[in-house]
Amino acid sequence: MSLINGNQDEISIVLLDNDPIFALGLKEVLKTEEYQDINIIATGKTSELKTLLSQYQPNLWLVSLDVNKYPDKVKQFLNYLPQLNQQDISIVLLLSSGFMPEVSNIAIIKGFCYKDADIDELVKTLRICAKGENYFNFSNANIQPKKINNWLSKQCQIGLREIAQEIKNIDNYIQGRKLSLADILYWQGRKRELKLAKWLISQMMPNNSSYTVNNYLNSNPSQESENQENNPDSQLVKIGYSSGGIVLSDVPNNTYDLTLAKIQASLKNSTGYLLEIDILQESKKQELLIILIEEWKNQLNELANLNIESEELSEKVDIFVKDVWQNSAIKFLSRYYKPSPNNSYDLVDLTLKEANLIQEKILIQIPFILDIIDYQIHQKPLIIDSQVYQYDSDSGKNLEEIIWQNIIINLSLSVMTFILNRFYDDVIIKNNLFKMELKSSRKVAMFRNNLVWKYRKEKYWRNPTNIFDDRFSMFKLSYEGIENFMITHPRHEELNTIKGIPWLVTILIELRDSLSKGIKSLENTIGKALIYVLTDIIGKGIGLIGKGILQGIGKRIKN
Repeated sequence: MSLINGNQDEISIVLLDNDPIFALGLKEVLKTEEYQDINIIATGKTSELKTLLSQYQPNLWLVSLDVNKYPDKVKQFLNYLPQLNQQDISIVLLLSSGFMPEVSNIAIIKGFCYKDADIDELVKTLRICAKGENYFNFSNANIQPKKINNWLSKQCQIGLREIAQEIKNIDNYIQGRKLSLADILYWQGRKRELKLAKWLISQMMPNNSSYTVNNYLNSNPSQESENQENNPDSQLVKIGYSSGGIVLSDVPNNTYDLTLAKIQASLKNSTGYLLEIDILQESKKQELLIILIEEWKNQLNELANLNIESEELSEKVDIFVKDVWQNSAIKFLSRYYKPSPNNSYDLVDLTLKEANLIQEKILIQIPFILDIIDYQIHQKPLIIDSQVYQYDSDSGKNLEEIIWQNIIINLSLSVMTFILNRFYDDVIIKNNLFKMELKSSRKVAMFRNNLVWKYRKEKYWRNPTNIFDDRFSMFKLSYEGIENFMITHPRHEELNTIKGIPWLVTILIELRDSLSKGIKSLENTIGKALIYVLTDIIGKGIGLIGKGILQGIGKRIKN
């Protein structure tokens, strides 16, 4: 709600309109000298009428009802008005073209005027109603939408077609070229501007539908929602995974936008563990993660369009994750890898061959992939540690964010594992991707050796410990960087399958747990025994000896 200074000598008006752009335009028009007696002292939405009644006592309440844009709100408002018939207020309605409400049972409505009418007609209606008279202005009430829309509608349609073509050209340009992260962000910003312009034109474009009060009050519009439910693409839009390119919302309101915002904020490693992407420049980390997110989104759309049931998803998960990994690896490396006499790999063939090994060794260990795909496509609840997290609930969104970000980060680590194994000595790769202080052959070798020690520690200690504790170590993004997070969930099946040194580690942990209480009890018993010996036996003995010495000294002194 916005406030404007008023004057008691003028016609004070509170304007209620759900369209802030129209309200702003009307206020500006009424500021001219010929309309100085009209003073809008406050503005708000139709839903705020009850609240504003206790705050203001204007001469008139000017209420704009656009049944074309806000049918539900108009219906709710008209049903509420009869409850105010006993109050001393005067309401003037500003109606959309073709809408004729039944107001005979609403005494507080003193008049109405159509938005298509000239501004002088509106001011005339306000001045008459402010004197306490009723005035219903039917100017432009019977104008057919086709006459109103004739020129403006054509211009809007031409503009929309040009914007759609420009967006398509940008998509083709991005897909057909190897662009830097800065270029990608620039073109996506350009797409956001075009989409905003498209939305504004759509709002200004005249609606070709006309309404009557009987059809409107008896209607229950649900066809659009039914069409969305039957359209698989519309369900993807609900969760923020549209079929377009990388588009970051100005106000992140879903997991997709929120993750992109955090990626652009910081990717500092705050886990306490060495990560494969630590060798990358900050901008290259962002680029890799954005490619993975986009590829995940594309593969998710393709999977959704197949209309696969939840029971059949498990058969597609391995292929889905491998496709995301190999397509992302090829897209990322193709921007920087150039064959040379010393390193003449065929990038596509090498990546496809490596994909199977990466999947068997790394990707298969990433938890909850099937759960998150089922959640995002079929909107099934997440069940973690016997707790149910419903789709689109606050707890469900938080858990989805953690699980999905952990998958994306682990995919990025596996891409870097491939690069460090196959291209660690490629000069072009090192110069373009690695940090300045880590691109020498010695530093790269040290980094790879440190990773080997990390893998051993994870394999022989950290992973068996997590399995035995029924928990998963997850990576999550924050605005400060990458953090570590623990999720508890039963892992009995994994516990029964581990062998060798990891199995021995679990036995040692169990042995430690079983003996710890007995050892503590033994420590307490031994401690009490030592205290008794030192105080009651040795201490008293030393005391008696000292007493005897003192007595001997006393007798000597007397003699």
